[in-house]
Amino acid sequence: MTDEPRVLVMYVGGTIGMQRTPRGYAPEPGLLGGLLGRMAQFQDPERPRGTMPVSQFGRVVRWHLEEYSPLLDSSNMDMADWVRMAEEIARLYDEFDAFVILHGTDTMAYSASALSFMLRNLGKPVVITGSQIPLIENRNDALDNLLGALTVAGHFHIPEVGLYFHHKLMRGNRTRKMDASGLDAFQSTNFPPLAEVGIGVDVAWHRVRRMPRGPLVVRPITESNVAALRVFPGITADILGNFLQPPLRGVVLETFGAGNVPDIRPDFLDVLRRATEAGIVIVNCTQCPRGTVKPDYVGGRALAEAGVVGGADMTPEAALTKLAYLLSRSELSVDEVRRWMAVDLRGEMTVPVERPRFDFADSRFVRGVASALAPGEGQLEVRREINRALLPVVMCAAASHGDLPTLRALVEEGAAPDLPDYDGRTPLHVAAANGHGEICRFLIGQGAGVVPRDRWGHTPEDAARAAGHGAIARMLSGAAVSGEGT
Repeated sequence: MTDEPRVLVMYVGGTIGMQRTPRGYAPEPGLLGGLLGRMAQFQDPERPRGTMPVSQFGRVVRWHLEEYSPLLDSSNMDMADWVRMAEEIARLYDEFDAFVILHGTDTMAYSASALSFMLRNLGKPVVITGSQIPLIENRNDALDNLLGALTVAGHFHIPEVGLYFHHKLMRGNRTRKMDASGLDAFQSTNFPPLAEVGIGVDVAWHRVRRMPRGPLVVRPITESNVAALRVFPGITADILGNFLQPPLRGVVLETFGAGNVPDIRPDFLDVLRRATEAGIVIVNCTQCPRGTVKPDYVGGRALAEAGVVGGADMTPEAALTKLAYLLSRSELSVDEVRRWMAVDLRGEMTVPVERPRFDFADSRFVRGVASALAPGEGQLEVRREINRALLPVVMCAAASHGDLPTLRALVEEGAAPDLPDYDGRTPLHVAAANGHGEICRFLIGQGAGVVPRDRWGHTPEDAARAAGHGAIARMLSGAAVSGEGT
C-alpha cells in the first residue's frame, strides 16, 4: 500500500446507515455518505472529500463510498447478491488498495464465507462490518466498527475476507452471529482473531493467510439447491426422507456434540445412505458453537459409514456456502465435491495433521543432528550442508524475536547478514515486519540488501508497510535511495 491507500466502501445496506421511520428502522439512501462527510474521524476539512486525517501510523486513508440501490436489509439477501459483491470487487480491484463492505448483521457471516470462496487468489483486504445501532443515533457501535474496519483495511495488508466487529478482525468464514442484541455480536470460537484493536492494532501475522501467486479470479456461486437441517431428539426417518428429495443437491446436517446422530435407528441411517448413493452431498457439522466433528463415537462413525462427509470445525455458514460453491463448479463430480469439502480451501477449517516429518522436540532428530555436527573424520561437508540449511532459519528466528546478540554473534562468525530462508525472506524482511528497527539498522550496517524480494515479490520495505511500521519503511526506503544495502 502507498502512504495514501484508497479504500472502496461498498454500502450494501443494513442497520449502520438506517434512519428511524414510523414503522421502525429502514435504509435511507444518501444518509450515510452525508454523515461521514461531516464527521472529523472520516473527513479532513482541509482535504478533498473522502480523505481521512493523518492516522497514528502516518498514513492518510482515502475512501470512496459506493451505495447500492436499492439498499438491502441483509435478511432479504440471496446468492445473487453475494455474486454481485464479488464481481464489483473484481471490477474495481486494480483501482483500490482495499475494500470495506457495510452489511446487515443477520446474514453477514454467510456473505463473508461466500465471498471468501468466490474470491480466489484474493491479494487485498476485504473487510465486512456493520452495526447493531445506526450511525445516526447518539449512542451507537457504528462509529467504532466503521472506523476500525477502515483503519485495518487501509493500513495492514491482510489478503483475506475478514469480518470486523467490536474491536476484532476475524476471518470471515470462521465467524457466527452469536448475540441478537449485544454489541459484541460476532464470535470466531474455533479460530482466534486476525487482529485486535485497542490503543494500538495488534495483528497476528502468523495466522494471516499468505499472499497468493496468481491473479484474482471470481468463481460465482450459482447452485441454490443446498440446505441445512438440524437434527433433534425424535426426528423421524420420514421427516428426513421428505427433506432429502430432488432438486436438493447438498445438505449441511447439524448434529449433536462431536458429530453424532442416533446409531440405534437403522431406518434413519438408511435414509442417509440412500441419499448419498443418489448423489446428494451431506456434510456433518456440530451444533455446538465450539469444537469439531470427530468419529470418536458410534453415532459419528455411523454417519461416515453412510457416506456423510465430516465437516471438521467449520461453521454451518461456511459449510453451506462452501458446499454451494463446489456444487456450482460444473467440472467437479459428486465424489470430487465430497473430497474437496474435507480440504481446507480458504482457512475455513482446521484439518488434523499427522506428526511432522521432523521436530526439534523429537529426541531422535536432535541426536541425529548432534551426531552429524560432532567432530569426526569425513564429516566436514555434512556439517557444512546442515549449517547451510539451518542457519537462515535460525537467523530469521532471531530477527523475529528481536534477538540482536544472537544475530551479531552469527554475523561475527561469518554468516551472511541477508541469508534467505525457504520462502526467500531475509532476516531484514522478518525484522522489518516485526518492527525491530535496531536490528534493521544493524543488518543494513552489515551489508544486508534492502531490495531483495521474497517468494511473493515483497521487499523488506513492503513487509514493514504491510505491518504498519511506517518509520522502518521510510528508513528502508531511504537506504534504497542512497544505495546503502543494495
